[in-house]
Amino acid sequence: MTQIAPRPTRRTRAKQGDQPKQSIEDRLLAATERLLEQGHRFAALSVEQLTDEAGIARGTFYLHFRDKGELVARLMSQVTEEIIASTGTWMSDADAADHHELQQALVGMVATFKKHQAILAAVNDTAPYDRNVASLYKTMVDRICAQSRVSLGIIRRKGLSRPGATDDVAEVMSWMIVMYCARFVGERNGAELERLAESLGYISASTAFADPR
Repeated sequence: MTQIAPRPTRRTRAKQGDQPKQSIEDRLLAATERLLEQGHRFAALSVEQLTDEAGIARGTFYLHFRDKGELVARLMSQVTEEIIASTGTWMSDADAADHHELQQALVGMVATFKKHQAILAAVNDTAPYDRNVASLYKTMVDRICAQSRVSLGIIRRKGLSRPGATDDVAEVMSWMIVMYCARFVGERNGAELERLAESLGYISASTAFADPR
């Protein structure tokens, strides 16, 4: 059975000696997720709560961000980059992608959704009631859709795609995967989470690629 483990991301981190130095942004992302896991409401989190949890001064927060809205936008951008990086070859070099690579891409995506389940679930739940959060959520999914369309276009030009696997299919599949992960990944662990990733990988690969001859 496929082991769920987050893949390395493209983001580089400043280093002090041999130990990675956690950035203010990373500390605030971790703090936000801890507070959400403790049951705090996403919209109700204050700058004071976030800075206290992250162990930074309020003044330090405002050196990096205008307000909480800018922080949330930056965090969503960071999570989006992690999601895309976690798909490996499928989104970075689709010329070399095959059924297996797309299946592994879904394993990576599920692992990243699991890692950031608190903030992604909170954003998913808040989006219907908050225009700014809805816009950030849509931007995240639009990035994933755009990368999926590019990758599917490449295998289509190579004659490897299933008939009817259009850009619209790539978009629908991307939205379905993101919404399903946001809703259910938080409830799954261990073997159940692995089966979820394998199922999404099977569905995606079967939709994108033609049957082997």
